[in-house]
Amino acid sequence: MRSTNKKFISALACASAMTALAIVDPMGVTKTHQVAQAATDTVPAKSTGVDVSSWQGTKLDQQAKSGAQFAVVKVSEGTNYQNPNAQGQIQSAEQNNMMTMGYHYTHFGSNSNQAVQEGNYAVNSAQQAGLPQGSYLATDWEQDVNNNTNGSVAANTNAITSFMDTVHDGGYNPMLYSSEWLLKNKVDTNKISEKYPNALWVAKYKTNGREDNPDYNYFPSMDNVAIWQYTQNWRGQNVDGNVNVVPLSNKTTADNNNTSTNAANTNNSNANNGQSSSQAPANPIINNSNATAKPNNNNSTQPAQPTETKPAEKPSTTTNINSDWTKQNGVFVTGGAINLRTGASTDSKVIIQLPANSEVKYDAYRTIGQYTWLRQPRANNEYGYLVGRDNGQAWGTFKEGSATTAKPAETKPANKPAQPTNKPSTTTNVNSDWTKQNGVFVTGGAINLRTGASTNSKVIAMLPTNTEIKYDAYRTEGQYTWLRQPRANGQYGYLVGRDNGQAWGNIQRRFCLSK
Repeated sequence: MRSTNKKFISALACASAMTALAIVDPMGVTKTHQVAQAATDTVPAKSTGVDVSSWQGTKLDQQAKSGAQFAVVKVSEGTNYQNPNAQGQIQSAEQNNMMTMGYHYTHFGSNSNQAVQEGNYAVNSAQQAGLPQGSYLATDWEQDVNNNTNGSVAANTNAITSFMDTVHDGGYNPMLYSSEWLLKNKVDTNKISEKYPNALWVAKYKTNGREDNPDYNYFPSMDNVAIWQYTQNWRGQNVDGNVNVVPLSNKTTADNNNTSTNAANTNNSNANNGQSSSQAPANPIINNSNATAKPNNNNSTQPAQPTETKPAEKPSTTTNINSDWTKQNGVFVTGGAINLRTGASTDSKVIIQLPANSEVKYDAYRTIGQYTWLRQPRANNEYGYLVGRDNGQAWGTFKEGSATTAKPAETKPANKPAQPTNKPSTTTNVNSDWTKQNGVFVTGGAINLRTGASTNSKVIAMLPTNTEIKYDAYRTEGQYTWLRQPRANGQYGYLVGRDNGQAWGNIQRRFCLSK
């Protein structure tokens, strides 16, 4: 946040009712579940919390000792996956006097009918895991191979609301998790907040590295935020770190008909300077990344970005070429995979998909609707066109100097992640070549997955930026360190994790939410 008058949020609608709940599971069987209340069911504003999934173990003792006062546990995903660690994680949170909440990783996109089915499945899964009634149960809605966020704003919002309604009717307090960018561009949060005030859980990071405490200069510039997820590596524990900016309560009430009338807590103090406020701080966007998302449980891939991918500054001097294009010679470095097209339209033919960190020389730009297009001179007086900005948000970095549009054999990300300090401490040889190590690698740019540990091996697929890969071993051969991905039928896929010691992504135990 950049505003000097740092305002925070008013009230969070809290609770819901009853200790027994009748729901219909996906098979159509009505079940009644009895659940015990959590040991801790309230936390004051500015408390620290973590969110966990199957990538973490069942014990949350370390997080509690480090100061976490609440835990958001993944209970389910889609309509056919339940977190096997959920029950143990909820029990451990309660034993450590942490307030428990839950979340469901969605697949419904903009489909309201599927959203209702997933809502019922999430409620059923939460009950089976022992999440107390009246607890918060969030929908984790983010771009994913299984969750298409490119529907209309109206359709996306209706589907999300349908899920939240189902969760509310099931006896839980609904919440919506996503990145700041998606919530601002793909969802009508005003409509959702009219029905469920202060029910947004927003991800926005200052850095992709370790972050022990929130830097409120980077607080999302949005109203109705209840929880801010500010890091994916809290205190070096490879777990997402969160802070609630309003009081949270899992206490049930006698009337569970409308969350907006059941607000038990009101936050009248500024979370940063003690000023009275009823709205979120109005700071400009500092971190343009829309990555936030959480781990899914597929062994293959999880792209976290749209078809034309995002992430900085325009050069200064401009003169008109004609009424449409503005002359400007510069170099643009792509912040993700972006299509180079034959014309300045998303309907134009794709010449090539430029991977992250491709350098493109351009000689002019033009804004058409939401997109600002860059024009790249090519051979025979031809041009290529790519999106440089979407609604003013840059999809890469503008800089001076020479550039090349040539795609390297294996693409390197711009930001060098931390060296593999997340390695498990003990390693054993798989054989003389490979070192055993179970982990998760998130690609920092487009990287080829191959049939063998060689750049001459056949390409199985090009993995886009932010694809999550489970690997079981690594091997350094020449300049490359290769990661081995177990696949079906005893087969393996191989991808470069490092080039001359420089990491091409992040090595993690887990992902953001699968979150």
